[in-house]
Amino acid sequence: MGILQAVKLRLLAFDARDVSLVSVFSALMAVTTLYAVPLPFGGLTHFGNTVMWTASILFGGLVGGLAGGIGGMIADLVLGAYIWAPFTPFCKLASGLVCGLVSGEIKSINTKTTVKIILAVISGAVANLLAYAPVYYFIIGPGAMLLWLGRFFLPGPALVTYVATPIITIAVMRVYPRAMTYRSSLKDRARLKSEQERSRTE
Repeated sequence: MGILQAVKLRLLAFDARDVSLVSVFSALMAVTTLYAVPLPFGGLTHFGNTVMWTASILFGGLVGGLAGGIGGMIADLVLGAYIWAPFTPFCKLASGLVCGLVSGEIKSINTKTTVKIILAVISGAVANLLAYAPVYYFIIGPGAMLLWLGRFFLPGPALVTYVATPIITIAVMRVYPRAMTYRSSLKDRARLKSEQERSRTE
C-alpha cells in the first residue's frame, strides 16, 4: 500500500472516537503547556509535548498531532503569544505525525518496543525543532533560530520532557493495556471504509 493510499484510508477511518481523543488530549496539551513546572536543578519546563507524543504513540500521529496543534494554539492565545498561534498547529502536527510514524503500532512492552518508543520521542522532538526553526527565523531572527536548534543538544528543561515521555507512555500501556489495541482497530476501520468505498464504485 502506497503512502497516499494509507493516508486516504486513515482519513476515511477518522470518526467520533478520534474526535473524542483529539478533544481530550487538546485540553490536556493546553493545560500542561500553560502551567510551567519548576525543576530542582533550575529552570522551568512544561509537559505539553509529553502529552502530544504520548497520544501519538498510543493513538497514532494524526490524533497526537492534531491535539498538539489545537492545544498548543489555545495555550499561545491564552498566554498572549498571538504571533505564534498561526504556526503552532502546523509545527505540532508535523511533530506528532513523525512520532506516531516512527513508533508504529505497539502491541506489547519489551526491549524492542521500548527502543521504538524512545526513538519515536527523539524523532518527534527533532521534527518539532525543525518545524519551528523557520518560524523563529521569521519572527525573531537567525540568532534565535540557531539558539532554538541548539536546545536539542544541550542538557536542560527540554531533556526532562524527552525522558518523561517514554516513562509515562510505558506506564499508561502497563496500567491500561487496551490502549495498545487502538491502532490495530484503526486498520480494521480503514479496511471497512475501503470496502465500502469500493462497493459504491462497483
